[in-house]
Amino acid sequence: MFVESVKTPGIAHLSYLIGSDGEACVIDPQLDTQHYLALAGKHECRITTIIETHRNEDFISGALALANQTGADIYHGKDADEPIEYAHKAVNGDKFEIGKWTLEVIATPGHTKDSISVLAIDNEQDGQPIGVFTGDTLFVSEVGRTDFYPEEKEKMAGQLYDSLQ
Repeated sequence: MFVESVKTPGIAHLSYLIGSDGEACVIDPQLDTQHYLALAGKHECRITTIIETHRNEDFISGALALANQTGADIYHGKDADEPIEYAHKAVNGDKFEIGKWTLEVIATPGHTKDSISVLAIDNEQDGQPIGVFTGDTLFVSEVGRTDFYPEEKEKMAGQLYDSLQ
């Protein structure tokens, strides 16, 4: 089992390739998909799932390009402002099996209406959670911004607060 982070040069964006037993998932891929293909090759795995934790304003997603290269399914939070035609809707409680890992969707609205986090569960360790990928919901020293909806600032801040409980 492995987790590889990929940092986008010039902006504060991390994406992840996580995998086990020949399967992998990419969370929040950047447009340059070669990083993920190279890492998947290094770990001798096939990218089967792509998850976008929210709509992004600060970078261009590589989800569609990566799916076209790998045949992976794309998942995105269900409450996007605009329909995400290329992705399946991911809702709270959805689970994805990636080798010996289970990835569970947690709805975490507040940064955006469609924000989700992904709980990683190690099935070899009695199904214990081992980490969570939060997108822009939570950072090391702060929480995600809530100003994408100026007319709903208080509502979004309240949702983010509730999501972090």
